Amino acid sequence: MTTSKTSNSGSDTLRRPSDLPSPATSSSDDPQSPVIVESGENSDRLSVVLHEPPSTILTHIMTPATPNSSDNKNNTTQNKLKQKLLKTSLNPTSSIVHWSYIFEKTKSYVAVTLLLKLTVMKQDENEIIIRATSVNEQDLDATTFTPSTPQTPASADKNLLLLLNDGVIVLQPLPLKQTKFTFTSQFSLATPVRSSFSSKLGTSIKVRKSIKNSKMNKQTPLPGLKSTLGFGGEGIDSNSLFREIAALFYEEFKQEDVVDERMKQDFIKQINMKEPPNMTNAERGLITSSLNIVSELSIAKRISGTVNDSVEKFFHRSSVDGKAWAMSVAKIDAPATTLFADLWCIGTYACRKNHKDLSICNVWENLDGSRSIQYQRALSLPGGFKDRLFDSWVCWDGITNERTKRRTFVNASTSMDDYQGVTHHPAPEKFIKATWRGVYVVKELTDTTCEWTWAAQVDLKVPAIPTSMLDFLTKKELTWAGTVQEKYSRNRKKVDREKVDSLAKDMRRRRGEPLMEDQAPLFESCKQLLGDENSDYGWRKLASPCPHIDMKIQYFPPQKGERTVATGKAVGIVDSPAEEVAAFVMDYCNHDRMQISKEEGNPARIELRKKARENEASYATVKKMPFFIDNREFVVRIAWKVEEGKVLVAVESIDDEVDYGVKLKKVRALTRCLWQIEDLPVRGEVKQCRVTLFQIIDAGGSIPTWLVDNQMPQALLAIQSAMDAFRQDEKIDAAERLDLATFMRERWQDEVYSEEENALLQRILEHLEGSFKGKSWKQLKSTDIFVKMESIYKDGTSLAIGRAVTVVDATIEDCASWEIARVTRERNKDHYDFGGLECVVEKLNSHCDLYHVAIDLRVPGLAPREWLTKCVWKMVDENTMIVGLEDTRDEHFPVGGRKRYVRASTNILWKYERLPKENGIPQTRVTYCQQVDIKGFVPKFLISRKLVGALEYLSTMRKKFDQNLEIDARQRAEIVKNIKREELTGGAEALAQFEAISEETHGWERPSRGFGMADSKVYADAIGGYCWGFTNVNVRAEIEEVAAFFWDFCSRANMEISGDVERTFEEDEEVAGGFKKVVERRQKFHSAHLAHHRNRVFTSEMKIVRVDSDTIIIVISPASIKEGQGRQRASSLSDHVDAKETVTIRLRRAGGKKTNLEYVCALTIGADTSYHARKAFVEMRLEELSNISIYFQRLIALVDCKPEDGQALAHDVLMRQTMSEKKRVERLKEVLQKNRALKEVVQEHPHLTEMLTVAVEGHLHMNKEVMTKLECLSVTEATQIGKNLVSCLMTESLAEAGVEQWRVQNRAVKELMEEHEWFEPMVVVLGKGIVKTAPWGLMFRVIVGAILSVTDLGTDLLMLKQFADGGEKTATVRDLQLASLVASIVLQLLIVLIQNRRKGVNKLTRESLVVLTGMKAPWDAYRVACGAEQEKDTEIDPLMEMSIPGILIQLSAILGTLESAGGVVSLTAYTSLAVSMLTTGFVSATISYDFDVDPHKRAFNPGFYGYVPDAAFGRILVLVTLMGISACQVLIKSLFLVVLGYTSALYSWCYLLVDVAFYLVLKVFRGDFRHWVQIEGLAGLFISGIIRVVVKFLVDFTACAQYRHPYETGGLYFMFNLFSPLLSLTIFVCFFLEGTGAFSDSTMRYLSKVTLTFGAFLMLFSLLFFSTVSKKYRSTFFSVETGGQLTRRNFLEGNDVMKADVFTNNHVHWAPIESKVERWVKEGWAVWEEEEPEWFSDRWKELVPVYMILAKGEIGLGMGGEDGEDEVEEERRKTKTKTKKSKVRPEGEGGFDVEDFKREMKRRGSING
Repeated sequence: MTTSKTSNSGSDTLRRPSDLPSPATSSSDDPQSPVIVESGENSDRLSVVLHEPPSTILTHIMTPATPNSSDNKNNTTQNKLKQKLLKTSLNPTSSIVHWSYIFEKTKSYVAVTLLLKLTVMKQDENEIIIRATSVNEQDLDATTFTPSTPQTPASADKNLLLLLNDGVIVLQPLPLKQTKFTFTSQFSLATPVRSSFSSKLGTSIKVRKSIKNSKMNKQTPLPGLKSTLGFGGEGIDSNSLFREIAALFYEEFKQEDVVDERMKQDFIKQINMKEPPNMTNAERGLITSSLNIVSELSIAKRISGTVNDSVEKFFHRSSVDGKAWAMSVAKIDAPATTLFADLWCIGTYACRKNHKDLSICNVWENLDGSRSIQYQRALSLPGGFKDRLFDSWVCWDGITNERTKRRTFVNASTSMDDYQGVTHHPAPEKFIKATWRGVYVVKELTDTTCEWTWAAQVDLKVPAIPTSMLDFLTKKELTWAGTVQEKYSRNRKKVDREKVDSLAKDMRRRRGEPLMEDQAPLFESCKQLLGDENSDYGWRKLASPCPHIDMKIQYFPPQKGERTVATGKAVGIVDSPAEEVAAFVMDYCNHDRMQISKEEGNPARIELRKKARENEASYATVKKMPFFIDNREFVVRIAWKVEEGKVLVAVESIDDEVDYGVKLKKVRALTRCLWQIEDLPVRGEVKQCRVTLFQIIDAGGSIPTWLVDNQMPQALLAIQSAMDAFRQDEKIDAAERLDLATFMRERWQDEVYSEEENALLQRILEHLEGSFKGKSWKQLKSTDIFVKMESIYKDGTSLAIGRAVTVVDATIEDCASWEIARVTRERNKDHYDFGGLECVVEKLNSHCDLYHVAIDLRVPGLAPREWLTKCVWKMVDENTMIVGLEDTRDEHFPVGGRKRYVRASTNILWKYERLPKENGIPQTRVTYCQQVDIKGFVPKFLISRKLVGALEYLSTMRKKFDQNLEIDARQRAEIVKNIKREELTGGAEALAQFEAISEETHGWERPSRGFGMADSKVYADAIGGYCWGFTNVNVRAEIEEVAAFFWDFCSRANMEISGDVERTFEEDEEVAGGFKKVVERRQKFHSAHLAHHRNRVFTSEMKIVRVDSDTIIIVISPASIKEGQGRQRASSLSDHVDAKETVTIRLRRAGGKKTNLEYVCALTIGADTSYHARKAFVEMRLEELSNISIYFQRLIALVDCKPEDGQALAHDVLMRQTMSEKKRVERLKEVLQKNRALKEVVQEHPHLTEMLTVAVEGHLHMNKEVMTKLECLSVTEATQIGKNLVSCLMTESLAEAGVEQWRVQNRAVKELMEEHEWFEPMVVVLGKGIVKTAPWGLMFRVIVGAILSVTDLGTDLLMLKQFADGGEKTATVRDLQLASLVASIVLQLLIVLIQNRRKGVNKLTRESLVVLTGMKAPWDAYRVACGAEQEKDTEIDPLMEMSIPGILIQLSAILGTLESAGGVVSLTAYTSLAVSMLTTGFVSATISYDFDVDPHKRAFNPGFYGYVPDAAFGRILVLVTLMGISACQVLIKSLFLVVLGYTSALYSWCYLLVDVAFYLVLKVFRGDFRHWVQIEGLAGLFISGIIRVVVKFLVDFTACAQYRHPYETGGLYFMFNLFSPLLSLTIFVCFFLEGTGAFSDSTMRYLSKVTLTFGAFLMLFSLLFFSTVSKKYRSTFFSVETGGQLTRRNFLEGNDVMKADVFTNNHVHWAPIESKVERWVKEGWAVWEEEEPEWFSDRWKELVPVYMILAKGEIGLGMGGEDGEDEVEEERRKTKTKTKKSKVRPEGEGGFDVEDFKREMKRRGSING
């Protein structure tokens, strides 16, 4: 905390949220420290400001702690402060407070205990005084302790007690609800802690605080702690401990953001209540001059490139004094008072954090009792310049517009030299005074939005600085405006609507007011477009792109100077009052329109900065035109006026010149239009208006007017934007249907029907229903299991009549009104989406309508069809209604009409029958009969085949009113009550049956497809009709609810999930121990070979029993039905086969509203079925269980969602991963509609639908970063984010890494993941499914590698042929090349043998043939592209493909050719060499890249992994540069060895030996020779040596950045190894090679060119790489840390996950800290066994030495006696002396497993494979 500086007058104060008096002597030099400790002769005083009132602080200190307190605040406090508060029973105003800390030194710990007795001495509104004394044993004896889990500081090497003499704690109230906490006392140390104290304190100490790991300690240094800490109390710095106590208090009550907000709200209150100090004349003068500056800056020029920015930026250099001014204008989505308070309150904690790098940042307020403040801040300049000090005088004022009541706030600042009162000055010799003059103008637009104008001038007082540089710095200041705008940005549509509502309110207020003098001609000119308002004469109808907008066109005589252009007219209905629509038209540059303009690519769209009028605005826009036409510029003036019942908006072009910042190639276009907006009667709850738009457009230039007129319909679509903005289709439709349903319900008896209408109904009934009574209808395959579909042919006709029957969850009136009201917007939209051309409804009377419908069948060669039908509805009685539709004729609709439609025919009958309510919900049986003939030359049998599609219309109605969830939920609730009420027994027998069926077969195999998150297995006999199935899945519901779901056998959900043809049951029968009933299900049986199987009917007895309170078992077994008691089956069941099922379902409560469901079934379905058919049948049964899990998952509320729910959501979308793209999208939409949690998220963030839809489609797109806030997303931005996911998944080898990249590149995604913890797991699983199902998968990475690999093999074979043709001269090279290829193939065969040794002979043979044919890489690419998963243990290390030996051989051949053939080298040789280099570079780069972007590695070791940047371009650049570095390195290293070999083979061998020896000696010298692998003794040394040599050679030839890891070469040696070959080759070629005579002069020149060229490339790639990677990771490339040091650092400084990793390393690495490791294990083991963290697995437990956990219980309790210690020492001695085997082995197995070893090496970041 910086000290306060007060003026001599004492009237001004330092602006701080936490003011403190200046201490005499402070123990900290940190100006940001919140704690001040002052040292005196007899005592120390500690001061800290806490962000709560004194009463809250006192309550916290004096309130006793309870182990299971429900007070969240107290619990939080005790957890953070690590304290136990105990209240004495003697005095209610006293308490005992205990702190215990562990101070950590290099190899020892010191536990310091502080005990205080606190007594309240004084308490009033001004201060609270508390006396603090040390606690003695008598105080402890008098205290009632609350026992807790005992944990003494037995692990500390020494225990100390911190005592104090009498001390005083003073709590004083401060402004903004803060408290000044002062603690004055004198401390002393006692050592050791007496045993009586230890025994007494043992019951009260719960946890201890480590100073070293304290978060506050990182912010608040503890000077002298490490240097003075010692044993026996000598050198303990009590100030440091004192500061730590205060820092913990500060952290507990730290609410800096809250205090900042309090400060701002306090200022806003002053503004609103008009309580600020009166302004002085000087302040008025400053405000006035600042406003004049803003006015003068109206001539400022727009900064280039900012015309389409959300913040307008301008620059002006004065011609008088030459000073530069920059100005910005921004619309802010926040109230004016909020923004102004944020700008004015510059002494907040947030501002101090933003300026933490400034040496001076002071604010003094209320200078001389005025509004003025003094603001000082220092700025450091580069280049040796002295620091600059800005000393500013700032004041403010508020101005209210008396007419509009809107306020404008002004914040003006200038140099402090202009202030005549008392000022404050720092040391002048340290700074040069710079000047900053600025003004903020915050203009209130609406209650929630404002416009912020900021003008600034900066003078750094640097004479040598160029003017251009000063201009640049001035403009750069304006970037802050964008930051502020982004900070307050909100949902764009909401903000736009707020502006519209505000302007509409002003319009209503100003209704009838006269226009300004110059506005009347504007409206008179625009009214000429109306013509004769009462006549349509001369208007010609236009084809409207929108069916709801009527468009016309007419030519009027042009005005003077205008060309003859057409006038367009459009009329539409908008669901909003007239004033709101007019306000929408006026808001031409709202968020939504600006976004659309940018997406369309328009160069500009701005509001002109003219003198504002309340009812007028001016805008300019430049429209993008086709590439061969210049862009068109429109500059218009818009004004509005309100008349009685309507609003007029006039628009006319003006001649103003517009500054766009750049010169645009454009042509000025002209337009004039008038919006006439009239209110209509209210429909339901919705106010509507009729909008009429009259418009003319002259595009100017050489474009003919007739061409412009042809585009008139597109121009008139401006009405549609208003219709879309205020659309309320659902409310309008609901009101219309409600009116019709109410009429049917209340007045149907009053309807009178004519003879013609009755005859029509009679004909329809007879034709579609009556003549078929008693006849058999043919069953049709329905797509909706709740809709039964049938067909029949009438005698003598070839047209089928279709009938569909279902039950709808609505009244008959609601059903009929939905069908009859065909002009609703929903029905119209569906009609036109289906290909509708016309839809006209004429109401003949209240019960009869005339329908004219035209549809384009979208079949090439078929003309559109039209239907003209008469519809009549009639209530037969109060429970039955019929609706008939029959063909008719009408003179207004002649056959064919003018559009040559083909008149089709249809007859339709709807019959509605009221049914009893089901669980309180009305039910209606709906029968839909239809016969349709589309006429023309379409065969009748083809029409009949499409009958199912026509009958699906009834399914649409059923889904519209569907309430299946509600009905089933109510039924399940009743069953749950019965289950909970009745005592269910007999669980032992049912449990035995469950285990018997589970163990009946041992040939289980996995299903042919996955079932979400269910673990399933199946078995089917090869012969016989038996099959078994088992599944285990967690269901997100209580156990009783899941049991009720199964018991409700015929529920709608059960029918929908199972897809059964039919289900029936007998009433429940209460039996001993539970309930039972007989159930029957008719299940479809699909053939695996397209054969016909009859459906299976299972008649079973179902019983539910309870094993215990947490287990319920449901048993389904074959029913024994006596003769005559079975259900009589209808004739429709003749095509069936009886089958048997034995099913047991075990439900176990899993906690957290979760139930574990285990399902096992044994089915007998007939011996005449095939093995595959039986297997598919039982898999269909198991899929039902997965769907049940999904059913309950969809019912989970958003607040209850957990990470595993996110995974379940993704599995729901990917339920059938082989689905086509279209079906995946349909499945996603279904999940979004039915999943309760996702529905809630979509309601809050509607654009999530577009985002996920594009992602699920899986198409490849360019990656484009989107940093828009989640709530501000547009449809286009959301779509782009979805596209980004696909590209991120494509470039990453792991879905987790791809999702992580997607998160960091898209701000909205990051906000979603932070807001909903389940979203990231959902996207990860979704990403895996996208990769698997999309056609590309990892195609990019794999195919590139495959192409390089195959090309490398091909070029090698060509080179081998050339060597063979060369005869004896190339025999050696030929043999070496052949040996290299053979060795590569043999190595691959060996790896294939190891990896497939347990997978059968067929698999092994197939993989071996692939290797022998050289098609291994293409085969792998094909499998990945087809979505095949990587098989376990089949990943081959690409570095083992022998590209490096091939490069050595090829270079030798090239040099030999140069020497022998005069420098002629074939293109094949160079191509082969280049491909080999690129292959090596690609493999090396991808390995390094994959390791670094792996989110798990980044989370575990963030200090090493993360150098690959988050931006898409940065990632690509890093990958390319890594590839280039590796390719150059392999060439340079290989060339050096080849050149040495040509000089003398001995040179090459000596160089290799010396290089390796130096590396190994360096490792030994640094104590880093032993590898991390857990192999002890001589074998460990031998293995470590082999690994070190292999890694050394890999780094030599590949420069793989992953191997800079401290466990491998280390960063500094990696860099040395990167450039040493280049330096060695350069020196050798340039200085030593020439004298050897090994090469000719031409070859020498060739070598020099190659060396310099690829050396330059290596340097260039390295420079690009280090300039692209994240800066903080560059040090990892120069680190000297060893593997052991890293292991120890991870343990000492890391979290528990990093500490646990210590046991995966060699014991040598952590031997120096073994005692600390042992202490950590013993102290934490009991907690880990209780909490079971993820890393605390059985595998990890095996790695822990036995002696560390042998006596964990006794030592943890402090009760380890001599026997216990001896036992531990004996075990430790045995463990250290015996020869250890590898800890990396499978569970339960001994010995050394190679595959586990390889996987562990790969996980540790070491040798891959």
